[in-house]
Order: sequence, then C-alpha cells, then structure tokens
Amino acid sequence: MEFLLLWIDELDDAMGALRHLAPRILGFVLAAALFVATVVAFSLAPQATLGVLAVVFSASLIEVARRRRLSRSSPP
Repeated sequence: MEFLLLWIDELDDAMGALRHLAPRILGFVLAAALFVATVVAFSLAPQATLGVLAVVFSASLIEVARRRRLSRSSPP
C-alpha cells in the first residue's frame, strides 16, 4: 500500500512539472517543425520559399518599426 502512495505522489509531481514545462516543450516542438518545414520547402521550391520568407520578414520588420514609433510617441 505504501508503494502505491509513493508512486501516486511521484506521478503527481511529474504531472506538475509537465504542466510547468509544457509551454517550453511545445515551443521547442513548434520550432523544430517549422525548421523541418522550411528545409522541405527549400528543397522543393526554393524561389517561392525565398519569396514567402521575404514577405514574412519584411512584415515583421515593419511591425517592429511601428511599435517603436508608437512607444516613442506615447508619453511616459
């Protein structure tokens, strides 16, 4: 009986750790999946992939510039 109680306690601790680390684990899995998808896209259609990446990066640069401009114009 004591063995089962210890086992359940360890299982509860593991579930708590998993809940705490789940966002990091999912972020890593998502980053790895995006990397694999990019490699596959580059091997199948390099010109189209470069065009899509250029659009994504330019949109992110424009967003960063817009946020900086908004933060500078707003009073502290």
